[in-house]
Amino acid sequence: MKQAKYTGLGSIIASFLAASCCVGPAIFVVFGTSAGFFSKLSFLDKYRPYLLGAAFVMLGYSFVNLYIRKPSCDCAEDIRNRKIARGIFWVGLVAVLFSLSFKKVILWLYG
Repeated sequence: MKQAKYTGLGSIIASFLAASCCVGPAIFVVFGTSAGFFSKLSFLDKYRPYLLGAAFVMLGYSFVNLYIRKPSCDCAEDIRNRKIARGIFWVGLVAVLFSLSFKKVILWLYG
């Protein structure tokens, strides 16, 4: 069950790295401030497809472990860990979908 938690957390981290080239500046624009150091994160834009691909692979692995494979035991601790891992999985999926569509949403809002 630890692997499912770690792959879920890994997908969250990969999705935030994939969107980091755009999220930081957009947040500061929304609040009316500026921060020039966020332009340094633009180097991550060329790695965005790879980061999103890694996030989808980790989410797929988590999905197989959480929803397709049978649990090793039905003890109370395993059930609680499975619920936590499923929550992390769904947060990771939302984060990946957000980072996947973030550029298009920003262009739609400000374009």
